[in-house]
Amino acid sequence: MNRFVRLAIVALAAIGCASPLATGLPPGKSVPIVRLRAEPYSFAFNSGMDQPARLVVRDAATWRGLWNKIYERHSPIPPVPVIDFSQEMIIIAALGSRSSGGYGILLDGASEDGTGTIHVAVRSISPGPRCGVTGALTQPVDIARLARRDGSFHFIERSEVSDCK
Repeated sequence: MNRFVRLAIVALAAIGCASPLATGLPPGKSVPIVRLRAEPYSFAFNSGMDQPARLVVRDAATWRGLWNKIYERHSPIPPVPVIDFSQEMIIIAALGSRSSGGYGILLDGASEDGTGTIHVAVRSISPGPRCGVTGALTQPVDIARLARRDGSFHFIERSEVSDCK
């Protein structure tokens, strides 16, 4: 392997490891989040979350109410995932109602700064002009869990248009 190829590999690896920069998060300690859907798509596309929202859930009663709101257009409503709120918490990002398919929202990561503020990266996705989409109304929502923290939360928004190639 020649020297140029080695340098290129090292440079690409460094760029790939800079996820806080890629998500727009400020420098700080990375905070692991676990999305409730492993695939790189919104947790749900047809939810009861008609309005945009960024929510931090620290108790079971609020979580149960929001879970029921997310699934209000479904029957039966799936069981609420069990969360130990003494150890964990939930973050939710809702895009609000959209006039077609092709929209999405993802919780991309989190970091904690020196003041105890948790910064959460939220990516909103819109369909590009070449995308074939359904004409149905959608309400994308994403959900993630993370270790319980008592600090404040700041959501960092990033928008992207899908090229649908």
